[in-house]
Amino acid sequence: DWPFDDGAPPPNQIVDDWLNLLRTKFREEPGCCVAVHCVAGLGRAPVLVALALIECGMKYEDAVQFIRQKRRGAFNSKQLLYLEKYRPKMRLRFKDANGHCCVQ
Repeated sequence: DWPFDDGAPPPNQIVDDWLNLLRTKFREEPGCCVAVHCVAGLGRAPVLVALALIECGMKYEDAVQFIRQKRRGAFNSKQLLYLEKYRPKMRLRFKDANGHCCVQ
């Protein structure tokens, strides 16, 4: 559980914890699945998924479009602004092919 305010972007500690979890899981279990959810599935969970996609190398606009194809109504204006200004550190980029990310 990593609660944060509904409609708000996640605090830095939650972002760090989320990306560290993904990095560990993808290295330990290549091809594994990680599920993320929030109450309505329109804000908090999509923001975390978008951050993961951006950290994997996807552009912010492409991540938002991809998620909105799967979940209509995802993101509010505050969350979109946060994602637009987010600067990835490429924490989910792997040098070997075994650590790739797959989104369903």
